[in-house]
Amino acid sequence: MSFNNSAVTNTAAPPSQEFRLVVVGPPVVGKSALTIRLTQSEFANEYDPTIEDSYRYYCTIDGIPASLDILDTAGQEEYSSMRDLYMKTGEGFLLVFSLTDRHTFEEISTFYNQIIRVKGETVQFVPIMLIGNKNDLIDERQVSYEEAVQLAKRFDCAYIETSAKTGMNVNNAFHGLVKMVMHNSVLGVGLENTIYPNEDDERQARLLRIEEEKKAAANNSSSNNINSNNQIKNSNLSNNQINSKSNSNNRSDNQGNTTNQSIKNNTNNNNSNTNNINTNSNNIEETSQSNQQRSNSKPQPSSTKKDSGSGGCCTIM
Repeated sequence: MSFNNSAVTNTAAPPSQEFRLVVVGPPVVGKSALTIRLTQSEFANEYDPTIEDSYRYYCTIDGIPASLDILDTAGQEEYSSMRDLYMKTGEGFLLVFSLTDRHTFEEISTFYNQIIRVKGETVQFVPIMLIGNKNDLIDERQVSYEEAVQLAKRFDCAYIETSAKTGMNVNNAFHGLVKMVMHNSVLGVGLENTIYPNEDDERQARLLRIEEEKKAAANNSSSNNINSNNQIKNSNLSNNQINSKSNSNNRSDNQGNTTNQSIKNNTNNNNSNTNNINTNSNNIEETSQSNQQRSNSKPQPSSTKKDSGSGGCCTIM
């Protein structure tokens, strides 16, 4: 029985995006054998019950450097509570059963339900690769393609058949799961050699995705045009408001100038009237002085007074 056995490959790999994968399933289905085949390119011929083994594997998927943190878990029922913790931290799951043991196929639903119970509380889609292992043992096969595909569709996951002994589809299983994690989907992510989705399913899914992307781009373009038109309208409205305000200010200025001119004209008229009044007053004063001078220069009439004493008279000037 192994515990915390770490195997790291490609230690000098460049910086990469990390993906945490968890391998789950009943005992003796080849979970550890699949992981060792991927990370060490070897086949583990002897069965050693696993409690928890972790592996680090570097690779490139769809042109993206990837670091796979793979956790190989125990299949025994007594370690069920430990699996809750593994499942809570996992991003993608390899759900493994043996094609030569129908009981493991029937038991796999228990592990799926546990994953959904733990992960379903926080996410809507859980990336799962359902794996039918030991497909090299053709004569011992107990599970049909149709049954496995039907189960995968019910789980909303991909299905692939592998052989840890020959290495068949081992890389495709792990890499395909990472693609599902990247795109958060089963269909149209570029899975290779899966029985579900098959090539036709992938082709239709890609065409549908392209069509949806075109529609989304068209909607975005239409939305951008509407926003642009609204911005232009708002800009024109703002300019019109500014022009209207400017014209209003000009009218106010013109009215103010007209009022000022009227005030100036009234002031000038008042000044002119005042000058006229002053002129008339001067003329009156001059006339009065002239009349006074003429009055002073005019001879005064003589008055004769009789002297009562002598009976004579005198002239008083």
